[in-house]
Amino acid sequence: MEILHKIAIVSGEVSGDQYAHLLALQLRKTIPHIEIVGIGASGLERSGIRIIAENPLSGTFGVSSVVRNLKQHAAFLNACVSAIRKENPDLIIFIDNPGFNLNLAKRLSGFRKIYYIPPKVWAHNYQRIFLIRQLFESVIVIFPFEKMLYEREGVPAYFFGHPVVDLIDNAGTDQEFFRKTEIDKQDSIVGLFPGSRKEEVIHILPLLVQAGKLIQKNYRVSFVVSCANEKLFPVEKEILESKKLDWPIWVGSAHSIARHSHIALAASGTMNLELALLGIPMIVFYRMAGINYFLARIIVQLSYVSPVNIVYGKKIVEEFIQNVNWCRFQRVFSELFEESSEKRKAQIEEFKNMKQQLGGEKVSEKIASFISQKIEDENS
Repeated sequence: MEILHKIAIVSGEVSGDQYAHLLALQLRKTIPHIEIVGIGASGLERSGIRIIAENPLSGTFGVSSVVRNLKQHAAFLNACVSAIRKENPDLIIFIDNPGFNLNLAKRLSGFRKIYYIPPKVWAHNYQRIFLIRQLFESVIVIFPFEKMLYEREGVPAYFFGHPVVDLIDNAGTDQEFFRKTEIDKQDSIVGLFPGSRKEEVIHILPLLVQAGKLIQKNYRVSFVVSCANEKLFPVEKEILESKKLDWPIWVGSAHSIARHSHIALAASGTMNLELALLGIPMIVFYRMAGINYFLARIIVQLSYVSPVNIVYGKKIVEEFIQNVNWCRFQRVFSELFEESSEKRKAQIEEFKNMKQQLGGEKVSEKIASFISQKIEDENS
């Protein structure tokens, strides 16, 4: 079969890889005779992406991590430049991961480039917007307010919705879930979602464990820990064993845990939006290494850390950042746990229009159609 178009997709983190997977599936449906090459996790091959470079540091984040792994970052960057130049794609789509992707884009002059999920310049480092204007022909944003912000600075911006709505799956059955976790169906389940990166899990899972121990003093509940990928399983297992806990760890779709959870305790991140779309009450936690948090406090200009609160522009879910006030946590948990609680009902009610807030359905399909048109326009 003759290949008429070649596209490169550059992701590099778990959430970016998920969106790359969804986009690649839709691109293959939309554009005849397309070849897709990519930089990201090897698992992306199931969506038809031929991996040309796999990021060995995809589970790390924060300034301290970059400094510790500077040589590896530099070597990987060089490898990516060489691989993309060798493939010579018609278009490169960069997904999120701004620290790495902007450095890579600067070294790939002469290529058409689109940034899908560009840097959150509205939260920190606004000056990046001018570099983006220089390097990319357009951006595809995932929050509606971002479109106007980028366009105001002369960057062509498009909004088709937030691709998280495409992530929600219906895989698995009740029988499979209770068999694997060995949980009594009569128990109320508290789902623990410590994040998708190793350093997140290291800092946040101990917080969730501490919260769980407090909960057990007053409620009969069962806990299930979500494991975003198999590489994190030994990390989570070690943390639980160090606390002498045998709570089940669920490797696979986090939605299976979410659907069975009476309430969720979650690291701040995209998973918050997924929980909201599923209508699951939640409490959000955020903690990072001390130096990273100190720098973030200086740089980041945000009233909230949870994407749920950012989308709504007000506090919908409670946030516990860095050092937790455990008395306050116990009070908030009690208010959200009780079925008759007005606070629980109010949070669930707010979640009902989350999909509308995020721009509707079939987001990846719309983006694939847009990219297809971009390619056709260039060739016509």
